[in-house]
Amino acid sequence: MRLEVGIIALVEEVFEIPAERRAEFDWLRNKPRYEDFGEHYDAVMALYAELDGVWESTTAKTDGYLVPDAYFPEPYHFIFEFDELQHFTQYREQTFRFYPANIPLGYEMHKYCQFCQQHYTAALAKGPDRFRRRTADFPYTNGRAAQRAFFDTFRDWLPPLHGLNPTVRLAEFEVTPILNEKLTGDAAKTYMEHLLYERLTKSSNAKKQHKR
Repeated sequence: MRLEVGIIALVEEVFEIPAERRAEFDWLRNKPRYEDFGEHYDAVMALYAELDGVWESTTAKTDGYLVPDAYFPEPYHFIFEFDELQHFTQYREQTFRFYPANIPLGYEMHKYCQFCQQHYTAALAKGPDRFRRRTADFPYTNGRAAQRAFFDTFRDWLPPLHGLNPTVRLAEFEVTPILNEKLTGDAAKTYMEHLLYERLTKSSNAKKQHKR
């Protein structure tokens, strides 16, 4: 079973509400569009250039949705992402330098930067060779990792621009006691409740700052 499946199930247990696992949003697509990013379009295109994207290839590929790991409907109304090791690359760390100051986040960016610095070598090495093959829009070694990092910014930047609460993220390293089954049952649920409370508190504060 994929790690995210068990984690999402535990989050559902905490919230006592089922998540939508294949949610699609018209503004969450696989290409940066001005109508989606609005005031942040220049910033996302500057990041795209930093990651050496090839615009002709990006515009030529088939339009598609970026499906989040889960979406928790009202009263929560946020996207939930469970980030495993492969997300914590140097490309992901690069993205944080382009985050606009007024993007509300449901996680600690500085922690994510630290995880990238600690784990980028292992992150690039994870999985079979096909995980590292070139993509049309980032056609270089480890271009798929760059693409993954680029799309992670979409999942962070776009929801608050389109009426959702900030995206809530949990890193694999934050739930190790659950994954290695040192915590199970009620103990695992309590641990997850604590993590989510931290996230939701931060998310609420960030949203208030965003509205000022």
